[in-house]
Amino acid sequence: MVKRNMMAVMKDKFNALWTAAQVELQGQYSTQRVQALFAYSNNTSAVRVFFVLLLTPLPCLAITTVVDLVHLRPTTAGVHANELFVRAFVSFWIASVLTYVQFKHIVAEAPLSCTQVLVSGAVVGGLSTAVMYALALVIGFPLPFSIAVVSPAWLTLLFLPLAPWIKRAYADQTVWFHVANSLKVMMCQETLVVVYPAFFYVFTTVPTSCKTVFALLLPIIKLLLRNVMANAVVHLNDDIPEVVILNVEVFSALFVAYCMQNTPSVKTTFVLMAVDALQMSASLYDISHVIQRMKTLRKESEARRALLIGSRRQSVEFNLAQAIFNRQMKQRRPSSSIPLRLVSSILKLSSTVHPVKPLALASDSKTVAGPSGRDLSSATTLGLEFEYVQKLRKVLYITEFVVLLNYVDVVIPCIFCE
Repeated sequence: MVKRNMMAVMKDKFNALWTAAQVELQGQYSTQRVQALFAYSNNTSAVRVFFVLLLTPLPCLAITTVVDLVHLRPTTAGVHANELFVRAFVSFWIASVLTYVQFKHIVAEAPLSCTQVLVSGAVVGGLSTAVMYALALVIGFPLPFSIAVVSPAWLTLLFLPLAPWIKRAYADQTVWFHVANSLKVMMCQETLVVVYPAFFYVFTTVPTSCKTVFALLLPIIKLLLRNVMANAVVHLNDDIPEVVILNVEVFSALFVAYCMQNTPSVKTTFVLMAVDALQMSASLYDISHVIQRMKTLRKESEARRALLIGSRRQSVEFNLAQAIFNRQMKQRRPSSSIPLRLVSSILKLSSTVHPVKPLALASDSKTVAGPSGRDLSSATTLGLEFEYVQKLRKVLYITEFVVLLNYVDVVIPCIFCE
């Protein structure tokens, strides 16, 4: 009996630790996000969805192609006869512009103008390239670990044009909180740039017999960085899946592909693939667990509502959720996160309960009024529907993580494989 209790406690602790470590289990869709999803699902044609999926990755691929179009001469030509620095300028300019755009998105309360973004990005890109050129003259050409070496100078130059903007943001604590989170995101991105190349370098130098064990550090690094990145944008709940997946998972998938290409061991390749498969299976299990709870709530809600108003049974989870959500939104105050109808039902029940006076029993004593069975059933039904919508928000949040993760794990190796 004691052993069984210990096993149960250990299982509960493991489940709690697992839930705390998985970013996709820590959030849910906002009201606006669910409404937008319903509107998009109802009003968008399949042809438009197809072209959106097809064309969305093209801007990123176009930017990468533009950088690669710059011709590179052999390193033997020397530092003065090489177009590497033209490519470096384009890369730093694009990186600076994208960083400023990221600030604009995360700190919407303190906008940056497009002109300021483009001009500041060009100036920072030019100065960063000059620093890289100077270091190549002093240290040697090609500059080893050029991105990591030039990053401190690039970061310093990047913030100089933002000094007045940061000063204005500091005066407002709410805006400054968002700025601080933006800086955390940027530091996480810089950490990715340093950690993963360093890991890959060590991976290529360790003996073949140690590569399999060393490769297992990749999932641990990814797990830690996912949580750090998610905590940095906690105020942008709906954007967490995109921020985490398109930063951490892209780097992880890229370097997993590199590791697979640079190891002759089938065992190492199999271990990396097995870890990804286990992670995907766990995410799918989490989704199925939430969906099963939604099905249970649906059956209970439909049964109770059928007794109250004779409602027609809906067999599709999404349709039922949309009907419940729309009904609750019509009865919800903008400042409240609890359905107004549920609150009014509870108030109605409480108002019908009267205190019992300590009177002696008599034939003319009045019967104490209490809540009717219909009121109780109605309040219970609304509570079930409210929980159903909460589960819907959660399962949509997890599903977005899984869809983006699958996309990255498939597209990145296809693009960068030899």
